Amino acid sequence: MKNVLTIIKKEFVRFFTDRRMVLMIFLPGILIYAIYSLMGNFMSEMGQPDIDKDYVPTAYIIGLPEGLSVEGVFKIKSYENSEAAKTDIYDSKLDIMVVFPADFKENYAGETKPEVKVYYNSASAQSAFGYSVAIALLNELNAFKINSDVSEKFDLVNSESLAADILSMIIPMLMFSLLASSCMAVAPESIAGEKERGTMATLLITPVKRAEIVLGKIISLSCFAMLSGFSSFIGVILSLPKLSGGVFNLSSMSYGVGDYFMLFGLIISIVLAMISVFSVLSTLAKNVKEASMFITPLMIVIIVLGMCTTFIKSSSVAIHLIPFLGSGLAMSGILSAAASPVGVALAIISNLVFTAALTVLMAFMFKNENIMLKK
Repeated sequence: MKNVLTIIKKEFVRFFTDRRMVLMIFLPGILIYAIYSLMGNFMSEMGQPDIDKDYVPTAYIIGLPEGLSVEGVFKIKSYENSEAAKTDIYDSKLDIMVVFPADFKENYAGETKPEVKVYYNSASAQSAFGYSVAIALLNELNAFKINSDVSEKFDLVNSESLAADILSMIIPMLMFSLLASSCMAVAPESIAGEKERGTMATLLITPVKRAEIVLGKIISLSCFAMLSGFSSFIGVILSLPKLSGGVFNLSSMSYGVGDYFMLFGLIISIVLAMISVFSVLSTLAKNVKEASMFITPLMIVIIVLGMCTTFIKSSSVAIHLIPFLGSGLAMSGILSAAASPVGVALAIISNLVFTAALTVLMAFMFKNENIMLKK
């Protein structure tokens, strides 16, 4: 263990005495905050996913006037009272509720148009579509005022659910990108860089076991990548309110202590897995340039896996055993408040086993003189 600590100390001294490497810790977070905040200033609203052109919204209609038919436009659903309907709109079980005035016939003949109230949930694509259909239908009649009571809330959006959905889509992709970039910034220099400079040969002839050298490098490199990853993560969190165009307030989120522990465990295990696989490729390379060439395609694959978490919906927890993909799905589940503790545990275990296997592989590679001393 003493030799491992010596290797870690050596790596820390090398890293923190290089101003360029230290700058790499904080620069990603600063850039992310600046870029995404700027993007947020041009975003006025969040886009809704596409709706099937044949989709018919469900609606609860109160006081539908005689002569006004909505057959084929809406699927009518019945409720005992309006509060039950509002609850279902909030929970995305009902698309819209339309309330016509009780004195419609009397007001229709007067100068003042009667008010029609349309309740919807802007976080639901189906509800937003139903709302647009209802507004278009009412505007054609040109006989109503719509949602004119400013004291009443007609958009029954669940702000916490909306925020969680946005976070679950954005954060996994960004975190994979940021952590992969951080690992790529330090892994080639630590191993292939030492081979290129000739210091690796000197290190290998010391009394330190090569397995201890490998372990020391893996631990120190993980620490560096974690620092940069957390810096980037903070930049993302700070920029999210602007990036989302002010759609939600992060203060409304209600994650528990367990969620933060699971997220922290995932980040740690992801960094270990990334730094391990990048270190293996760096060990195979003769110099930093070659290591970067080896790592770049894999880095792209990892980022794509982070993006896939937005589209993959599986009820099987076994999918969490797939390295990186399972971690992305687990992270997405935590952020969307639908985490499976078993899935998170499987993802962490999978990453740790993957890391252990690659560490053992690196130990064997360090014993191979053809790999370690090739020019």
